[in-house]
Amino acid sequence: MMKKISIIGILITVIWGCNSAPQKEEKVQTESQTESKSLVEKQELSPQADSVFDEINQRIRKDINNPDLYLERSRLYELVGDEKAAVEDINRALKIDSTYLNTMIAQADFLIKRGELRTSLAILENAKSIHPEQSIIYTKIAELYLVARNFQESLKNADLAVKYDQFNAKAYYLKGFNFAELGDTAKAISSFQTAVEQNPEDFESYMQLGLIHAAKDDPLALDYLKNALEVRPESQEAKYAIGMYQQEHEMYNEAMKTYTDAIKMHPNFREAHYNLGYVLMYYLQLYRDATYHFTDAIEVDPRYYQAYYNRGYCFELMGDVNNAAKDYRKALEIQPDYDLAAKGLSRVTE
Repeated sequence: MMKKISIIGILITVIWGCNSAPQKEEKVQTESQTESKSLVEKQELSPQADSVFDEINQRIRKDINNPDLYLERSRLYELVGDEKAAVEDINRALKIDSTYLNTMIAQADFLIKRGELRTSLAILENAKSIHPEQSIIYTKIAELYLVARNFQESLKNADLAVKYDQFNAKAYYLKGFNFAELGDTAKAISSFQTAVEQNPEDFESYMQLGLIHAAKDDPLALDYLKNALEVRPESQEAKYAIGMYQQEHEMYNEAMKTYTDAIKMHPNFREAHYNLGYVLMYYLQLYRDATYHFTDAIEVDPRYYQAYYNRGYCFELMGDVNNAAKDYRKALEIQPDYDLAAKGLSRVTE
């Protein structure tokens, strides 16, 4: 069964995770630990970084009191990892006009990414007192309360965001997430659906809809997950979720194709390697073939103790107790309290 996406990282990122497939004691299906994406959207810096800075510097010289230009340059400094310069440009914008909404939002965003959530909330509350009808402020406050798991306050602010901008897709997404956390699946689905109606490129809402429907064994899950993949064709998160749904619903060939396609895009996608092995071992009983994919997963992550265990279990099932014992010992070396590996080692060394 699939989990709903959780928020992790500095502002807790929208992420994905899937519970293990139905398993017997000896077989281990791990969760994906692949990609994560901040609610504060990331941008890619142009390869011509110097020319980008030259261009913005020229614009600043021509319009030295324009706070938006300093904020633009601050974001560029963030992208190249110069936090000190990024802060300095935000401060320059604040000196020009400390009540300018864009500057207050930029300052709050910067603090959120540094994990200073209380300070960020104070800035947003101040912004709200100055700009009481700006939807974006309530959206960001709703995000922060969601991180704090104060779902009622988060919902209240998300509702205010919608009040001031009925087309605010992020606000509907946050409403959906809150309802999901509160266990109201029907309202969660309705909110996520409204979010994608307002923004057909809303990857996170498609993912949530897919995972919620997957948890209900509803075939609509695949439609939503594939919509997410259309928005981000190279998404490991979406590929993993699609593959998990397929393998859990006896679509084994499709699942293996999904994981294979994902590996072609992301050769170091350890969970895709692992899940290929898992499908071959658990569902198709092709133990020799499965070992190759567990080996690929181990090459990506030499401390992937579940991969050692399942490769060892394949060896055990093939009667190769020596290699099975080696893999069980390696799994225990990495994770000494790993009970399955201890039991496996006991079986093959009796």
